[in-house]
Amino acid sequence: MFRSAQTAEALRHSSPKIRFIFEDAGFALEPTESDLPHGFYRPEENVERELVLRALFANIRAIGVKGEHRGEFDFWQFLENVKTARPQPETRRQAQVRTSEPQQPPKPKAKRRSIQGRIGFALGLAVVVIAVLRYLAAAGATP
Repeated sequence: MFRSAQTAEALRHSSPKIRFIFEDAGFALEPTESDLPHGFYRPEENVERELVLRALFANIRAIGVKGEHRGEFDFWQFLENVKTARPQPETRRQAQVRTSEPQQPPKPKAKRRSIQGRIGFALGLAVVVIAVLRYLAAAGATP
């Protein structure tokens, strides 16, 4: 459904072929009440939105709109708005609702050494190995 009553009205006054292209793709030619700002859509509507838009573009390619009466319906502006629309970011209230759900306690993590600890251990081991090899070389033993 269209959020703009003017856009829906303009489309209703376009040629029957253009109206068919939109209706066949899944558009309703009636406006809907929406509190979303221009350029945004609800993230949960993403899958349905993609299906409808794919059907619309397939209809445009198959049927064509060249030479058709569009009236006041700005077809190119509509396509630009569709292209630039983004999912609405989560509002603070939605984020709070999600965080208020019971969470599972965090799983205990295995103890891991930090990278500095690993490097220190490796350097210490290398110093000990070198010292042992020097001692053995000084004593006349070969490894």
